[in-house]
Amino acid sequence: MAGSSPANSAAACASRARGRFPPPAVVGGRPAESGKWPWQVSLQVENQHICGGSLISNQLVLTAAHCIYGHLEYTVKLGIGDLRFERAVVVPVKDVVVHQYYAAFGFIENDIALALLAFPVNYSTFIQPICLPEKAFLVEANTLCWVTGWGKLHELGEIEVELSIIRYEECNDIFQRKMKTRAQLVKEGTVCGYNEEGKDSCQGDSGGPLVCEFNETWIQVGIVSWGIGCGRQGYPGVYTEVSFYRDWLTRLVNQASCLDSANFLFLSLCVGIPMTL
Repeated sequence: MAGSSPANSAAACASRARGRFPPPAVVGGRPAESGKWPWQVSLQVENQHICGGSLISNQLVLTAAHCIYGHLEYTVKLGIGDLRFERAVVVPVKDVVVHQYYAAFGFIENDIALALLAFPVNYSTFIQPICLPEKAFLVEANTLCWVTGWGKLHELGEIEVELSIIRYEECNDIFQRKMKTRAQLVKEGTVCGYNEEGKDSCQGDSGGPLVCEFNETWIQVGIVSWGIGCGRQGYPGVYTEVSFYRDWLTRLVNQASCLDSANFLFLSLCVGIPMTL
């Protein structure tokens, strides 16, 4: 970990309890206990799972830019480990902002988007926000973190996989060797994760969170972005590095005049950054 603490308020977000929940697609992962990852959401169109996402306040969801296709009517399903759960909370998406420099030609860059929910959600055992890192925070190589989602191979039950962090410079070297190219494939603003057993995120997990635990607080360090295949041996998964985009997120939140001051205050506590109200 570089910089100071990853986030300033453990009480405001990511206070996941352990071992209290009964059991209820990430490649090769194991089923996640219900309520274990309460910030995980499903981004949906016409009641069909499209991508993952993470709740960062009671009215904001973080996801990947490549999950957003024009002016579709999106909803967010929260409080679920199983996509079939009938008592899940479903909230329409009021607006989505995609990073202004998002590019999907060749390899994806600036793969981050922020969705504004039509109304705030109430927190519960199964619905909690995840903490975001400070700008100076850099997750160290070899840190063990977790990616969650429903994915291509496990479309109904939520799956979790533990990954080892690879910094983008080393990750780019791996891709260049594997693909026999000198092109810059993995750039600043991303971080990679790898599992020696071939476990990884996959289609349907896109936009979901890569989280690490620091001092009993869960921090979202990445957003599922892209990879070569799913869990292919020797190829790490590539994730948007959240701390790299903290200024962008801060600016958006400050401009979101439709949110009241209480919501702004909560998010400022969660991400550990000062905001102008």
